[in-house]
Amino acid sequence: MLRKLPWREIRAEAVFFAGLFFVFMVFRTTAYGMYHIPSESMLPTLAVGDRIAVNKFAYGYSRYSTPFSVGPELATPTGRIFAQLPKRGDIVVFKNPHTGQTTIKRVIGLPGDALQLRYGRLYINGALTERDYEKSYRYREHSSGAIALVGLFNEALPGGAGHDILERTDNGAADDYGPVTIPENNLFVMGDNRDNSLDSRFNDPGVGLLPVKYLVGRAERIVFSTNIARREDGLTKHAGKWLSSLR
Repeated sequence: MLRKLPWREIRAEAVFFAGLFFVFMVFRTTAYGMYHIPSESMLPTLAVGDRIAVNKFAYGYSRYSTPFSVGPELATPTGRIFAQLPKRGDIVVFKNPHTGQTTIKRVIGLPGDALQLRYGRLYINGALTERDYEKSYRYREHSSGAIALVGLFNEALPGGAGHDILERTDNGAADDYGPVTIPENNLFVMGDNRDNSLDSRFNDPGVGLLPVKYLVGRAERIVFSTNIARREDGLTKHAGKWLSSLR
């Protein structure tokens, strides 16, 4: 026979779980959050299904640091408190100013930078950004399942370490852009999969120039993924069950 819980025990349990939820929300707002990668725009760095830990105190806080973007806009020049600018090359999570969706891209341009793309090549403050071809690369497009054949390059941003990018062509829709000077308190962000990324080269439904108030935090590491381990060519085998796709 089930024992009826007295009101005092019920209240104690409710207070405990309410406190636990409060601590969790504070942690998610001020310390770390976890986000998943929904598209291949950051290949080869991040794949669809990757779950990443995001450092929320790296750039300070705004209303967009909260899980549901609640609260008023902050009356500061940046729209943030304890504000710090990202470094060029940081991978950042932010709210898309046009759609409100949580988005992830790499910081390419900082306030005051003059930025331009000509025939797919990136110029920052008049200097050509070096890139070296490494190999051909194939990946399966998430939406259609088609195989994309692209080139994999290592790109070296000014003052930063090199990172890999993918290029399908240097004559695509966004391979000629600018010149533009990045305004104060704004960033220019791009996906590493350059010909498959709606980023600062595009306005709605892209990102356009990104006001820093929309930053959520800095992507720190892949915690786990529901995409099976990628082979060197970027393709994956079919995952029959969800658990078999964990990596």
